[in-house]
Amino acid sequence: MQFDTTARLRGRRVLAGTLPLLLAAAITACATTTAGQPSAAPPLPTSAEFFAGEGTIWRTPVPDSPVYDERSDAYVAGFAGPPPVVAIRNFTAPIFVADERTARYEIAPTASYATPEATLARVPIPPNALADPADDGHLAVLDTTTNCVFEMYRAERDGSGGWTAEWVNATPADGDGIYPDGLATRASGFSIAAGLIWPEELVAGRIEHALVFAYPATRAGDPVEPATRSDGRTDAPDALPIGAHVVLDPELDLSTLGLSGPELTIATALQEYGMYLADSSRGTSLFAVHPQSYPYDPYEEALGAGDLTYFGIEKIPFDRMKVLELGAEVTPYKGPVTPNRCSDSAR
Repeated sequence: MQFDTTARLRGRRVLAGTLPLLLAAAITACATTTAGQPSAAPPLPTSAEFFAGEGTIWRTPVPDSPVYDERSDAYVAGFAGPPPVVAIRNFTAPIFVADERTARYEIAPTASYATPEATLARVPIPPNALADPADDGHLAVLDTTTNCVFEMYRAERDGSGGWTAEWVNATPADGDGIYPDGLATRASGFSIAAGLIWPEELVAGRIEHALVFAYPATRAGDPVEPATRSDGRTDAPDALPIGAHVVLDPELDLSTLGLSGPELTIATALQEYGMYLADSSRGTSLFAVHPQSYPYDPYEEALGAGDLTYFGIEKIPFDRMKVLELGAEVTPYKGPVTPNRCSDSAR
């Protein structure tokens, strides 16, 4: 799961009410449709709907007296390189909302590791849904009827009214956002909807949860808690393992950095909640909700400019990051999908 920070794809707008409800007439091996009822105004997603339960890692602030890993400085040296960015329109996640009126599709994942248990027969996908146009093709849907998050990797319409995906799974929206078997659409086992930057948070000037990030020098081998899987790629001794929790030095006075409003909002969250290493990539990146999730471009207000593919955050000093004491190494699960109430309800 990689992104290219040199790409400059143009953003697109989704016009509310202009996309027809897809009702499949044909049943294929990969996608069947259960018709829903038309919805005049699909609801919009908000940050508070995802993994906000008490005690989740995403809503737990950094301790007042954090314990840093003994190799923190060596790990942080790995942030040297291309300036960090926030992915907005490329290699990030569009998130849509479904309700009882939303059509539901059967999706049999095409990944080589998929077993029959991985097929979900009732995946809600609203008619205005669009997958990320980048190669990963991420797509997430919050089903408000079950309070479940459905997520897909390399999702696309199949040409006959249905959908296909290389991978599909679901997890409770009121849970911890971590798949115990690691079979998520992020390499870490984290839900693709976890740890994102939301446009309404940038407008409000406040992010009250931890973030996720990706960078190149991820450690090969097993992840560390809270991650449950890894796509680490390097054997270097100072490579950071997937699952590592990184914070911006709490002693750093952010008022001295000349940060813009959105930069200050992000930097404050990195001090108060930190960020978890969730993926390998070609450059250091945080992730924002894809604007095609909305019937307008929410980043025109949030960032003061439209059509941004990446938002640069090079003024935030990543050389002042600190790596908290690493969690225990996790032996990745090997076996079929572990069921939960959300995947069970979709079978």
